[in-house]
Formats: sequence, C-alpha cells, structure tokens
Amino acid sequence: MRRIIGRLCGLVCLISVLGIAGGALYTQYIFQEAFYVTWSRLLRPELVWQKDKYPSLKPAFKIAERLLSGTDPRDLFLSIPGKESAARVSDWRGSVIGPEKNTADSGGISQRAEFDVDSAEGLVDAISDAAPGDVITIAPGEYTFSGKSIDVASDGTETQPITIRAKAFGTVTLRFALQEGFHVRGANWIFENLIVDGICSSDSYCEHAFHVTGKARSTIIRNNWISNFNASLKVNGARGRFPDGGRVTRNVFVNDRPRETLNPVTLLDIVGASNWVVEANFIADFAKNQGDRTSYGAYFKGAGEDNVFERNLVRCEWRRRGGTRIGFSFGGGGTTQEACRDGKCREEQSRGIMRNNIVMNCPNDVGVYLNKSASTLIHNNLIIDTRGIDVRFPETTATILSNVIDGRILARNEGRFTERGNVVSFIDATLNADVSAGVFADPAAGDVTVTDENVLTTSGTPVSNPARDFCNREYPTGHAQVGPVFIDGKRNCITMLP
Repeated sequence: MRRIIGRLCGLVCLISVLGIAGGALYTQYIFQEAFYVTWSRLLRPELVWQKDKYPSLKPAFKIAERLLSGTDPRDLFLSIPGKESAARVSDWRGSVIGPEKNTADSGGISQRAEFDVDSAEGLVDAISDAAPGDVITIAPGEYTFSGKSIDVASDGTETQPITIRAKAFGTVTLRFALQEGFHVRGANWIFENLIVDGICSSDSYCEHAFHVTGKARSTIIRNNWISNFNASLKVNGARGRFPDGGRVTRNVFVNDRPRETLNPVTLLDIVGASNWVVEANFIADFAKNQGDRTSYGAYFKGAGEDNVFERNLVRCEWRRRGGTRIGFSFGGGGTTQEACRDGKCREEQSRGIMRNNIVMNCPNDVGVYLNKSASTLIHNNLIIDTRGIDVRFPETTATILSNVIDGRILARNEGRFTERGNVVSFIDATLNADVSAGVFADPAAGDVTVTDENVLTTSGTPVSNPARDFCNREYPTGHAQVGPVFIDGKRNCITMLP
C-alpha cells in the first residue's frame, strides 16, 4: 500500500511539474518574455489584495512576493549603452531610407513663382498669401515659432502644388513652441528638406509638427527630420471631409527622450484617411512615460482604406529603452465613432498593405498589430526582436506571406489569418529565441549581413504586386524570396542599419 501511495504521490508531483513547465512555456509563447516576468506582473495585484484581506498569512505572502519580484522591462527607461546622447541631424548616415542631403528639385512640376523668406513672420505671411504653383524657399538658419499654429489654408492644384522648402536638407531648422505646427487645411501642399523640432516647456503641449485635416488632400511630406512631438504627423477628417492621397517619404521621425504626457504618443497618427503611402522613413524612439506607457510608431485607423506602409525602418528602441512600444498598426487602439470615416468603425481599416519594411527592437510588445483590420496583406517584411504579430477581433482578416518574423503570429479574440512562406518558428518563439539571428549576422544590433541566403531564396511565396524592395530596387517577375531585400548574388545594398 505504501508503495502504491508513494507512486501516486510521485505521479502527482510529476504531473504538477509538467503542468507548471507547460504553463510556463505557453506563457512565454503568448507573451514573448520570460514566464516569471509575466507571472509576476499578473499575480502581483492579486497578491497585494489577498495580503490585505488575510493579514494572518502575511509571512506566506512575503515569501510569494520574493518569488514574484521579477523586474518588468517596460518600467526601465534607460539609455542604450553607447547611445546616451540625442540623435543629431549632422550624424545621419541613412542611404536607402530617410532624408537625402540633396538640393530641392521641382521634379517637373509647374511653378508660378518662387518666394525667398528669411524670418518667421515672413514665412507665415508667405503661407497666408500662397497661390497654386508658389514655391516658398526658406533661407538657411533657425526660426522659432510660438503662439497659435501656422494656418496652411490655400489650395494648390494637382499640377501646381504649393511648396515650402529649404534648398538643401539640414540648412533650415524650424523650432515650434506650438501645440500644432503646420495646420494644413488646403489641398496639394509639399513640405521638404526641413528640420522641425518641438521645444515646448510641457510635452503635453507639443502635439503635432503637421496636422493635416479635412480637404487637405494630396499632402506630401518628404525629406525632413521631425523630432520631439507626441504625434509628429496627425491626419483626420473635418466637417465630413477627409484628406486622402497623402504621401510621407524619406523622413526621420524621432523623439530625444520618453514623452512625459498622458496624451497619446504615435509619431504617425493617420485617422479616417484613405490612399496614404508611408514609405522609406526612419521611425524611432517614441516612448511614453506616463499613463499606460503604450505608444506606436505609426498607424492607420478610423475606417480608412487602401493605405500602405512600405520600405520603412522602425526601431522602437534605438537610443532609449523602456515602455510598451508597437511598431506598425492597422487599427491602433480603436477610434471613437465621431472620428470614424463612416461614423461606425466596424472595420478600422480595409485592404491595408505592409510590404518590404524592417521593424525591430520592440521587445515589450508586437512589431505589428492588427485591430479590426479587414483584408490586410503583410508580405516581405523583416521583424526583428519583437513579440511578432497580433491579429485581433473577428473583423480582422490577414494574409501574411514571405516575412522573417521573430516572435509568433497570434490570432486573438477570433481574428483570422493565413500564412505561407514565412521564416517563423514555434519552438524559437516558445523559448524566446530569435529566428533572425540564424539568418543575419547580428540583426538585433542592426547588422543585417545575410549569413544564410538559402533560407531567404527558397521558401518565399510570390505576390501579384511586390512593389520595390527595401533598397528601392524593382523585383524581377515571379519574385518568391523571403524578407524585404532582394538577393541577386551581388553585395547586399544594405548591411548595417542606422
């Protein structure tokens, strides 16, 4: 009898150990962090409540508290070693993404007149008087603005847009102590080659460098460096009209430190608009250090359609770590009905595309989040050192093809997806290991020198319109490689990321 009881006790212990181990591995797969960190975060509030309820058991609760004392990495707002100083425009070494140190070019667009301005007041006046085809060129220097936003109300035309520019990137700095800098209400404006920096005494005041609203269709923001705003670019409807067809190309969007605000922090916050293209930008360090501490690099939401992220580099943690940072999202955290394009937002986005991007260093949340995003296509991206992709809610349907994905693809709350040709591993995700480390030299540090070409060239799935690769090269017909950079047997177009 004793032998039987002993065996039963052993079996119960074994089942318990296996159950705990299985629960730990499952926790790691879902949350993509060490299980004891997750358990500590989830159980600590319950422990505090129970300790107050049963004071006689305080010694036992103290022991449990010691066991659940894992540090939550989201609470550690620290500089990354070697990158303690703020990023400087003069140090920018981007090549295939971000600003080019070029001279502005009209690109064949018909111009009516060119106006040179050399003061803050002169710029405001020139914008107020602008007509289709005008080019407003700002003389080299620094210009400081305070008070109200800069009203950009005149309409350009498709063939004669209105341009605000520096002749060469890096020569003009606009310093905004404004809640919103350029309030763009007119159609067909171009902003290029500018450095725009938020200098508000309170982070809650510097909301937007650009606020594009209502009928401001076909706005182009290109070749700029934009820093220190909660939402550097905000796009939304006004009076039933939405500013469709915008283009955000080859900019840097970055903050020098975590934002001390309860306001939303999303560097590109595009709500209700359709047919926007966000391409070849560098988006980094968009932490929020108050409230829920959750922030986004960029999202489309508010019932817009046919929006595209392509050829961008997102580094959630570039020079600073901490907080909960999500790279790209279709749907964001959801939209209030009055801000929705259709007044309902049953679907936050439809037919969104994310292609040929690199999203990296988002260790405390997913690189890509889909929230009520219908018919989403995600292909040929490289997702490094993140928790992967979340596909959430019944309205969300996604096709996920030919990506390299650290972490997992997780359907939540009845979200649905199909996936083919991806380099992703259930085992590595469960053990919190990164598959990208077996394909590239040191991807988490930005070294994407390919070490295993065979993985990338043999398992991809073709798409009907692959667009252009991360380095802006045209894919050959029938392209079926994995990841955002086409491998043609020659030296890679990029090996070290900014």
